[in-house]
Amino acid sequence: GGSSNTASGLVSSVSGGWNNTASGIDSSVSGGSSNTAPGLVSSVTGGWGNIAGITDGGEYSSVSGGTLNKAIGEVSSVSGGVSNKAKGNHSSVTGGAYNIASGADSSVSGGSSNTASGLVSSVSGGWNNTASGIDSSVSGGSSNT
Repeated sequence: GGSSNTASGLVSSVSGGWNNTASGIDSSVSGGSSNTAPGLVSSVTGGWGNIAGITDGGEYSSVSGGTLNKAIGEVSSVSGGVSNKAKGNHSSVTGGAYNIASGADSSVSGGSSNTASGLVSSVSGGWNNTASGIDSSVSGGSSNT
């Protein structure tokens, strides 16, 4: 379905939408527009301009929706929001805007401009918070480290 879609990866699929590409092996894009799934067994459910995986990494990554989100760490995910990045292996960003989960096993639950860069670190929300230590967490507020 849809228009101008490409499913070029082995066992890949694009179900609908416009200008979507599933180029990774066993990758999929369900809908939306200008979404890309180049990672092995990676998926984008919808939204606009989202990326799940990279050509040589980011296996088993997923983006559920939103705009301009990237899940490029292995087994990473972004659930939605705007311009969020799950770069660490096993990392996740649930939503919000401009959040980054770059540490392995790290997470950012929401808010804006938050970073979880430490191993097993988390930021629950707020604005401009950073959890950079191993097993560190910031619950919210602004400009906390």
